[in-house]
Amino acid sequence: MLYVFDVDGTISFNGTEINEMIIESIKKLEQYSNQIAFASARPIRDLLPIIPAFTDNHLLIDGNGSIVQTKNNTIDVMNPISANSTLLIKQLISKYNLNYLVDDRWNYASKVKAKTPIIKQIDPGKLAKRVPLNTITNPIKIILLNIPNRIKKFVANVLAGKKDLSVVEHTGENDIDITSVGINKYSTLRKYTSDKYCAFGNDSNDLELLAHAEKSIWVLFVLHFNFKSGKNKELKKLNLNPDIICRANNLDVANVINNFIRD
Repeated sequence: MLYVFDVDGTISFNGTEINEMIIESIKKLEQYSNQIAFASARPIRDLLPIIPAFTDNHLLIDGNGSIVQTKNNTIDVMNPISANSTLLIKQLISKYNLNYLVDDRWNYASKVKAKTPIIKQIDPGKLAKRVPLNTITNPIKIILLNIPNRIKKFVANVLAGKKDLSVVEHTGENDIDITSVGINKYSTLRKYTSDKYCAFGNDSNDLELLAHAEKSIWVLFVLHFNFKSGKNKELKKLNLNPDIICRANNLDVANVINNFIRD
C-alpha cells in the first residue's frame, strides 16, 4: 500500500521537526513492503530539511502539488501561475500592503512578520535565495499571509474570479494559498501513480487527497473536536467524513501508523 503524509499539523507540530517516534513508525511501515510519499504545502527546499530520512527515492509532492521531486530525485514543475494572474496578485500586494511568500522553482520572495508561524519554515536549510518580488514572473505558488479581516473576503473574491487559479483558504487562518488551476496534491499524485493509497492530512489543502484515499486519516487538535459526541463543525463545514480521526500529538499519530503495520 502507498501511504501519503502531509507534514505540518499532521506529522510535525512545531514547524521545525518530526518527532522521532513518528519517524520510526513511518520507517517501520516502509519495512513491511509499503511505499511512502509526502504531500506538503511546503516547496521542496523547505520540505527536505524536515524529512532527512526520506529525501532520496521517495515521491515528494510539494507546494500543494505545484512541484515534485520524483523517486529518481529529479524535479518536475507542474503548471506555474500565469504572468497575467501573477501581475494581478502583485497589484493586490502593493495596493493593500499584504504579507506574502512567493515561490519559484527554488528561490522565493517574501514579506513576513517576525511572529508569523510560517517564518521558521522558510528555507530552514539555507538551500535557496530570497529574491526581489519583481524578479519572479511565473511562480509555482503564492501565499498571501495575515490578510486583514476587513479585506479578506474581497481579496478572495478577486482571486476566485480568475479562472486560471486554484485558491485555498486555510481553516481558521487569514491566509490564502494560490496555485495554477487544477493543481492540488491529489491531481499531482495521480500523474505519478495510479496505486491505491492511504492519506494523512489536517487542512483544506488535503481535502482532495483525503477524499480519494482508501483510508483517510484526519489529524486535528483536541480543542476542535468533541470526541465524546463525535461531532466537529470544522469537518462538517469542509464536507469531509474521514475514516479515522486522530488527535494532533506525536503519540497518537505514531499509534495510528503502527496500527496499519499490525493490519
